Amino acid sequence: MKPPPQPRSPEEELFRDALTRTADTLSPLPDLVPDAVREGRRRRARSRGLAVAGAFVAVTSVTLGAALLGPLVRPAPDTDPGAPAPGPSIT
Repeated sequence: MKPPPQPRSPEEELFRDALTRTADTLSPLPDLVPDAVREGRRRRARSRGLAVAGAFVAVTSVTLGAALLGPLVRPAPDTDPGAPAPGPSIT
């Protein structure tokens, strides 16, 4: 709840009157809301674009890395990892 208004002193009334007269001569301030909304939309679009580009780069690098390094990591098809190494036969 608001407290009840207190009676104002003559000095305060004089001060308020001077402030009001001074402010009346000033031009109205421009509305900054449309510019702020536009800037916010640009920032959001920019961050979404960077997120999409980052995801694309990540997926592409993983795919290319697997394609290029895959043959080096996989064992050759003619070797069996469980078989003994080929060597001289003792018979």
